[in-house]
Amino acid sequence: MNKTILLTDIIDFLGNEILAVHGNPEGIEIRHLSDPHNVDEFTLDWINPLRPDKQNIAKKSKARAIIADPETSYDENLSAQNKVLIIVDKPKLAIAKIGNAFFVKKPKPGIHTTAVIHPEAIIGKDAYIGPNVTIGKCKIGDCAIIHNGVTIADGVETGNQVVIKPGAVLGHEGFGFGRLEDGSLIKFPQLGKLIIYDKVEIGSNTCIDKGSLSDTIIGKGTKINNLCHIAHNVVVGKNVIITAQVNVSGSTIIEDNVWIAPNASLRGHQKIGKGATIGTGAVVTKNVPAGETWVGNPAKKLEK
Repeated sequence: MNKTILLTDIIDFLGNEILAVHGNPEGIEIRHLSDPHNVDEFTLDWINPLRPDKQNIAKKSKARAIIADPETSYDENLSAQNKVLIIVDKPKLAIAKIGNAFFVKKPKPGIHTTAVIHPEAIIGKDAYIGPNVTIGKCKIGDCAIIHNGVTIADGVETGNQVVIKPGAVLGHEGFGFGRLEDGSLIKFPQLGKLIIYDKVEIGSNTCIDKGSLSDTIIGKGTKINNLCHIAHNVVVGKNVIITAQVNVSGSTIIEDNVWIAPNASLRGHQKIGKGATIGTGAVVTKNVPAGETWVGNPAKKLEK
């Protein structure tokens, strides 16, 4: 993305997050963010606070502007190179905010001509509906971004600033059956809704079922990666991270700030406590207490 931003505009954007600015930022142009393979005078570089050699990184960087934490000092070497050192508490978060504000290309609001939308659907203002999207009798919030090939069934409600990536299928019937006396199967009614709160992101080819008798709920700020399955009646709290290829079976409760690593599987009818971590490939068959890390098959608490 060919774009030039004045460093002074970036400094104004960060505002009170900046603890100090060393050097003269006037006239410095930023064209891209830090890339280990492409750092030049037009790069806005940043230093991970976990690095033990922060001062040396700042010294050797080809960038004129660097974001770092307070442990990095503006010494004579940096001053002699006419570098600008921007001090913040959390450099990575600062770079993320800058990238989203100045460099990420977002689709313009509008509805693509190939989208099929129910006449009674409610589409919020400034929403983007991409090619070949199908939307039933739903409520879509303001500033939603719904990419190509997404299918949203009747009864889905989304909040504002929701992002749904290509191929996701939301709000169709869950997988629930009972067995009759002769061994044949009868489908259990799937009558609930799928409710998605503000600032949720749902990855490509992820499927989230609507509830059976209660609703499936995805809490505010939760991020779900690609190729996941969230079954009926699942309740996911706020700011949960569900990474790729996770399977969450029905009626599971996932509380706020949980992290679920790739390829984990949750059996269903379980509670994952606030702030818990589920490890890669874990098969969870029991309730997980708040703040604990569980790994393995069957999953067990990881002792420190």
